[in-house]
Amino acid sequence: MDNFVADGIFIDASPERVFQCLLDPDEVRVWMEAEEAAVEPEEGGRFFARRADGSTVEGRIATKKDGVSLVVGDYTWERQGERRGPMQLRCTLEPRHGGVWITIRQDGLDTGGGNWKAFATATREELVRATVRMKRHIEGI
Repeated sequence: MDNFVADGIFIDASPERVFQCLLDPDEVRVWMEAEEAAVEPEEGGRFFARRADGSTVEGRIATKKDGVSLVVGDYTWERQGERRGPMQLRCTLEPRHGGVWITIRQDGLDTGGGNWKAFATATREELVRATVRMKRHIEGI
């Protein structure tokens, strides 16, 4: 098993609209199923979410190319004393057929010891759910 997971989905919206969803804390709460989110939308800014499942994710925006890509570096995941990271979360937007193909990839899943393959499987499942929530939220379905 690789030490990364990725998922992609087509969203019927402009790259600007999809990119906004990655950086607006209210929208991050929706697609990450979070109770709290904080985003400082500039390079070096904080990206944080406390999720409904009790986990938290946090990192710093390493690269931000408006409407094109967002990379969150030093990305960590923590729940009930278990911690993973640092990892990297990369979101890439590709305009296609009047909408956007967004790919979200999380690298470095094997950091933090323990059973990283089980963590990778759970993270993969969550990425699929997150991209579908994002699509439904943006498209209003």
